[in-house]
This record gives sequence, C-alpha cells and structure tokens, in this order.
Amino acid sequence: MKKISYILFAFVAVFLTSCEKEQDMLKALPLDQVTKPVLDAHDAIEITESNMAETTTFYWTKADFGVPTEIEYLLCAEMAGGTSAVIATSAVDSLDITLENLNKALINAGIDPETPVAVQFYVVAALSSTYKVQSNMVTVNVDAFKPLFPDNVYMIGQEFGGWSWSDPGVVEMTPIYDHPGIWWAVRYFANPENGFKWCNVKDWNGDFFSLGSDVGFTTHDGNAFVSAAGFYIVVVDYTQEKITIEPAQVYGMGDCFGGWNTGQYPFVASGNVMKLTTTNSAELRMYAATTAVACDWWQMEFVFFADGKIQYRGTGNDQARFTVAAGKVITLDFNNGMGTVQ
Repeated sequence: MKKISYILFAFVAVFLTSCEKEQDMLKALPLDQVTKPVLDAHDAIEITESNMAETTTFYWTKADFGVPTEIEYLLCAEMAGGTSAVIATSAVDSLDITLENLNKALINAGIDPETPVAVQFYVVAALSSTYKVQSNMVTVNVDAFKPLFPDNVYMIGQEFGGWSWSDPGVVEMTPIYDHPGIWWAVRYFANPENGFKWCNVKDWNGDFFSLGSDVGFTTHDGNAFVSAAGFYIVVVDYTQEKITIEPAQVYGMGDCFGGWNTGQYPFVASGNVMKLTTTNSAELRMYAATTAVACDWWQMEFVFFADGKIQYRGTGNDQARFTVAAGKVITLDFNNGMGTVQ
C-alpha cells in the first residue's frame, strides 16, 4: 500500500508541475506588452591577426514576458543589403565572444574583411521559435580580419572525382579539432600513375600540388603522385606550409574493441576497404592518426550511423554514437564515405 501511495504522489507532483508550466505559458504577456531587451552601445571593433584570442562583450537589459521562465537570447547582426545572421546565443543578459569567433561569424554572414563596415547588431529574446521579441539596433563599425587559413580544402584527381569539380567523388578534407589550418583525409589510392591535386574551392581557381614542403609523395607535370597503391592519410598543413602523405592509420577505440589505449586496435586493409571486428557490445568509436600532427585521438574521430554515412567530428562537438554488438565486423569504405556492421 505504501508503494502505491508513493507512486500516486509522484504522479500528482509531475502532473501539477506540468500544469504549472502550461499555466505559465498561458499567463505570458501578449507580445505587444512584453518588455523588450535593450542592447547597449558598443565600441568599434577592429579584428587583427594578433588579437584573435581577445574577447569582446555585448550587454543588454533583460526581457520580461511576464512569466518566470528561462529566456534564450540570440545576438544577431545585419549587414548592408539586409542580410542577417545569428552570431551566438546566451541565457543571460550578456555575451562574451572571442574576436576569432566573431570574425568567422561575420565573414560567413558576408562581411567584407579588411574593410571597415557598419554592422547593425541586435538581440532577439525568445521563449519559443514563434514567441519572441527584438531589441533596438546598435551600429558598430567593424574591421574584420581576412582569415589566415582557407575555409576548405578539396582534393581532386582521376580517382577523386575524375577531374570534375561537380563529381561527388571530389574529396572534402576534414579540419583537425583545435588545429586551425590543418586538414586530413583517408583514401584508397588504386593506381600510383593517377595524379591528383588540391584547391580551396571546387573550381580551377587557385589549385595547387604543393605548399612548398612535400612529404611522402612526388610532384611533376603540375600534379601530385604516391609511389604505390594503398591506403594513405593526406594531411594539408598551412601552419607549416607542408603536405604529408603517409600510410593510413585507422583505429577502433573504447570498450567496443577492448579498451581505451591509443594505437591498440588497428583497422586492417582488405582490398579497397578497412575492417576490424568488435570484441564487446558497446559504443562504436573510431579515429585516424598521423605522425604529421601532434593531437589527441578524439580530434580526428569519426562515426557512422544506421544510414552508413561516415561523419567526421572536424571542429564540431562530441558526436552522437550507437551501440554495436560483440563479434561484428566493421567495414570502412573511405572512398565512397560509407561504413557497415556485419
């Protein structure tokens, strides 16, 4: 009887809490009566190569929707021509952002770097995607810095897109987490006579076959070449103006394969794919490694899910994962970007 009473008590408590939340939303003020946030004035911002790590802070007054509910604030920017973008979000009445991240957000939104531009900043206060209000606009003169490194690196060749930039086989290289200016990719090279090269855009505009220092490959006739067929990891490093190509090292990690020591559970090449068998039922985690860069294993991590598409962590947050049973063969086909569990 006592157990039933506890269950009833818990049910009533959850029910009342839910009702209170519903009532809070019903009591929220009409939008025309909501107290809007007021964004404070901000000094002009000059972003340079030397001050990227510095932080600037935006302040505003809190919005009041008439209910004691957490509010999401979105700092936004509007460029000339009316293009707007969300710069960052906050749960309080201020936002600290590094000049590097602000620079990236503004350039992605279309600001012209290295030219002073008047940017209209404003704050949106939101209880939901449809229940929100906007602050005043504050004009800030911003002098953005043209990034030292390109945003993307692509690899193209006879085996990687058939020399056509519109082909899905063109390799989009992956940035290494917390290592700006360095990209990597693992691919199977079937024929050493087939050349390849790189570019920062999917176009014949600025393509290159060397950055000045070539490790593990040769160049001639405007292309790069490996010495033999096989799996290679390609690392394009703008910080050292160096491209390294070496035999690919790909590993499993974690309980799924037997433990958390790096370099212990290597995938083995089998034709143009790589394979490794799980030893325990656990989350599937995998990564690539290279001697060209000193980094932690998770900074070059990747996963795949039910659709089989390989997804690289890159500069993103920790990835979602799924559990794989023991005794399953994990197969990776890097050239078509797919993984399987059998």
